[in-house]
Amino acid sequence: MKQFVGYLVKKALGKGKVSPTIKSVKPSPTVMKKGVKASVDKTKGDEYIKRINLRDASEKKIETGKKLMKEGQKERRTLLDTGRTFQFKNLKSVHALKPGNKQNPNLIKKPKPDKKFKKGKDLK
Repeated sequence: MKQFVGYLVKKALGKGKVSPTIKSVKPSPTVMKKGVKASVDKTKGDEYIKRINLRDASEKKIETGKKLMKEGQKERRTLLDTGRTFQFKNLKSVHALKPGNKQNPNLIKKPKPDKKFKKGKDLK
């Protein structure tokens, strides 16, 4: 009975129906074409920028790697020159030398003399 009275009150006051909520609106076909093209262009542009940034990062790593290689080679050269390390004739690797020990001179690679650059007077 209680429910029936509530039903009658709702009908009398007109609060029984509620319109559904709008969830989305479809764009017109002309706007949709422009919107999709713009969206695709923006996505392609964003991806292009990402690729540029990745390339720049890799170039930067290469430059720092080259710099570190030069520093390492310079340090290795000074260790060879001072006699703290040695290099076998047939190998590229450098080995540490215990203090007081001497290697067989026939097995050790001899250091090459520094290149002498000719000056203007020597070229004539």
